[in-house]
Amino acid sequence: MASDISGSPGGPPDPSAAAAAAAEAEALRVRPIVDPKVAQQEAACAAQQPNAPWFRTLIPFEHAHIGRDSLSECAQFTGSMTGPNVVEAHPTKGLYYAQFDIATRHQNDLYVYGGGSGDANPPALQAFIAKVEPGTMKQIWRTHLSDARKNNELHVSGAVDVMADGNLVAISDHTLYKLDGTTGKILLKKDMPTGESPLNDSAFNGIDAFPDGTIVVRSLNRPVGCTLNGYSAAGFKCPGAPDSAKPSIIGTVDPKTFKVLSWTQLKGNVLGRVTTSRHQGHDYAYVTTPTQLFRYVWDGRTIKQDTAWGPITYAKSGQTQAGAPVIMGDWVVMSTNGTASKVPLSVIAIHQGNAARMTRMDPTPKLKPGEYSYYYAKVSADPVNNRIYVMDFGLGTASAIDFRNGRMSLAWKVKQRTNSYITLIGPPDKRVFVSANARSKETDPTKYNPGPVGVNYMDQIQWRDARTGKLLAASDFYAPATSAGTVPPGYGGLIYNILHDGHGVALKVRPAAKNGKPSPR
Repeated sequence: MASDISGSPGGPPDPSAAAAAAAEAEALRVRPIVDPKVAQQEAACAAQQPNAPWFRTLIPFEHAHIGRDSLSECAQFTGSMTGPNVVEAHPTKGLYYAQFDIATRHQNDLYVYGGGSGDANPPALQAFIAKVEPGTMKQIWRTHLSDARKNNELHVSGAVDVMADGNLVAISDHTLYKLDGTTGKILLKKDMPTGESPLNDSAFNGIDAFPDGTIVVRSLNRPVGCTLNGYSAAGFKCPGAPDSAKPSIIGTVDPKTFKVLSWTQLKGNVLGRVTTSRHQGHDYAYVTTPTQLFRYVWDGRTIKQDTAWGPITYAKSGQTQAGAPVIMGDWVVMSTNGTASKVPLSVIAIHQGNAARMTRMDPTPKLKPGEYSYYYAKVSADPVNNRIYVMDFGLGTASAIDFRNGRMSLAWKVKQRTNSYITLIGPPDKRVFVSANARSKETDPTKYNPGPVGVNYMDQIQWRDARTGKLLAASDFYAPATSAGTVPPGYGGLIYNILHDGHGVALKVRPAAKNGKPSPR
């Protein structure tokens, strides 16, 4: 299956076009899903990229680097930046319900984290890691993690990451796991401290690490006594959430032994994922409460609040919780309105060296009556090109913001609606913006339902020139991509569209055929 965005006008059938389509179909039939030449080039590039403490691979961590910039510069865009493109679509062979992210190790190692969504319909309450065949996603092995069906634990998606030694680290509910990346055997597991919150009401949605390998964990909680499940329970569905829940904790863990080295109670219930940074020789972790950004410092023995920096009140009146912070050089950047708001979301930057230096802008300064502004995920950042990218699911927009010398300006804004993360691929001078785009007859974005039961919208994947916002390629529409999940690249020029219903599509862009002859890719 292929979709072409060349924009050919309508009219009577063209025999030459039919011949070209037949040639395209035959070329697609015999073309391998994973382009081995491209995969080798990507692997050679990744091997030269310092990315401690992760494995040197295309996507070792859910957002590429410890700073969560979602920038995979070694992943290639195999289409044309100037001419029409075709999107090859290869339906995958496995079933991985409620997928969240994908990680790579060697070229032939591809891992899926799934089963972690209490919000899915029906709920996905047993998390797992699966090793799958690149391209086809045919299952090689599957290792089950926590099972919230037994005791109604708060159940949200963690992640699978690949440490420098090749072992996998994953978190599910309140348990941290180390797995053998070759066999899937669980090597270590450790229950994390939850502070004042009961175990069943705490979950750890994602981890991060410092460059020396020390793992950083952060919990989020639902209010005690609430039996609803999923991220939405902790975020807004339980009475008084998120503020009515017990405070989150932040802790550090030895990556070899899984010994908990230090932990402390936070100043509130934290929904966004923890982000780490090494700045001017110090190791920091940033977390957001519903209204403030806090920084914690790790000195190798204890993790504690950096009271000399912040906390920073970032939310304006009516704005809601920010997503995970993102590191962009000397700055911490983020966007507000992780849940629906009737005021515009803001993109904010705060200097790591001087918390008094803060700048912000609203990509859409004013809402119309009845509009909502929100984005469950987070911004993506391109430090080399001085760019920040953000979606607004409520308004159905994607925006690029130039950020230079502490000042922001809007570079471009286009119509595109998604709660998926933004992935940036390719070298600095040919950066490509990749994310999903939703289509529905439902006019109220707060009522979009990813299902699978009751699903009422579809998603496609779009590739844009990150410099200009120009649409380079777009896939067909499929079942919804995982809501607030990644749109991960894979070796061989692939983008994986991981669907909320457990299926998937491996997508590859190439230049459209000319004169009825297939393009060389």
